[in-house]
Amino acid sequence: MNLKSKNINENNFNKVLKHYKFNSSDAKALNDIKSITVKYVEKLLKGFYKFIFEFDHAKMFLHNNEVLKRHEQGIKDWFLSLFCGKYDESYFEKLNLISEIHVRIGLPAHYVNTAFSYVRRFVKDILIKENKLTSLSSWDKIIDINLDILTIAYREEEQSKLVSEILFLKNAVASENILPYFQPIFNSRTLEIEKYESLMRIKEADLGDVVSVFKYLDLSKKVKLYEEMMHLMFSKSLKIFCKKDFEFSLNLCYEDIKNDKFRNFIYDKIKDCSTSNYIIFEILESDCIKDFSIVEDFVSTIRKYGCKIAIDDFGSGYSSMENILKLKPEIIKIDGSLIKDIDTSIESKTIVKNIISMSKELNAKTVAEYVHSEEVFKTVKDLGVDFLQGFYLGKPQSFIR
Repeated sequence: MNLKSKNINENNFNKVLKHYKFNSSDAKALNDIKSITVKYVEKLLKGFYKFIFEFDHAKMFLHNNEVLKRHEQGIKDWFLSLFCGKYDESYFEKLNLISEIHVRIGLPAHYVNTAFSYVRRFVKDILIKENKLTSLSSWDKIIDINLDILTIAYREEEQSKLVSEILFLKNAVASENILPYFQPIFNSRTLEIEKYESLMRIKEADLGDVVSVFKYLDLSKKVKLYEEMMHLMFSKSLKIFCKKDFEFSLNLCYEDIKNDKFRNFIYDKIKDCSTSNYIIFEILESDCIKDFSIVEDFVSTIRKYGCKIAIDDFGSGYSSMENILKLKPEIIKIDGSLIKDIDTSIESKTIVKNIISMSKELNAKTVAEYVHSEEVFKTVKDLGVDFLQGFYLGKPQSFIR
């Protein structure tokens, strides 16, 4: 993206200047103080880098002396150009090039804003010290113009990305490219597959690649596509499993359960499933449940069809133990955050031991999620967990074995 491709011709960049009420008098005022600001440029650079190195991102991209030297020269050139006195198409093209570089190297927009705040204050202090108060207004205008131009690429990129993702989701729903993938859950004693968890995936129509839905979930809810996606996910999962003799789980959040329309959709689907006794509904413990009676009613209804309840991500959330006991879950899935380092974390091991002990008292089976290594596998197996799930044993696939 450059200014010419964006049709920033002479008329358009003049509109930018006009928007900020920046005129020839402002240009002259800035040019008149250039000799003063030149005197302070080394002091500016010293303070600027001391300031920005308080941010971890600056340490990452200014990682050696050669890179730092080039960056320092670039900042110096940009700073002095603020007082060039000529703000034309060429000046705006240079700003746009800087903006593109910022986006390309992944410089956060908040860093740019923070850096600008330092430079703005620094020059204001100089103008006050040098008794150049009449130039303060012109200085604010040029720094605002630069900030606007140097962050526009972020806004355009974010906007373009948002539109692209919305179209991606709409096309996926329209073409029914919402797919269930199945991750096996193993009996910890026999190491045989006894269950599967259905996980939503999205197929990219052009490339044929399959991606996780996780990063699209919030957006799908905002653009009112989430419910349709869940309909497709449930329908396709049931179509496969209602002909099998495997237990399988489907994930639900409180938002799903409190939706009357979607709840009735679930009831209709499980009525038609001849093996509904194999269905497990995983309910997130981490959800903030405002009306627990809705969840209780849902659980009571689906149990009439033989379905089971699992509490997902147990140990990560906010649900009270009293509410967990009310649901009487058949399965408690221990959150991956407690499992991933259990081979080295005494705290995790202690918590998981207690969860296993509590589950036995509740007559509930336990599943260890996020079993990603041999060490973790051996540890949770020795602790007496009932079932194991994770990439070490089996990744989500488009088929069941």
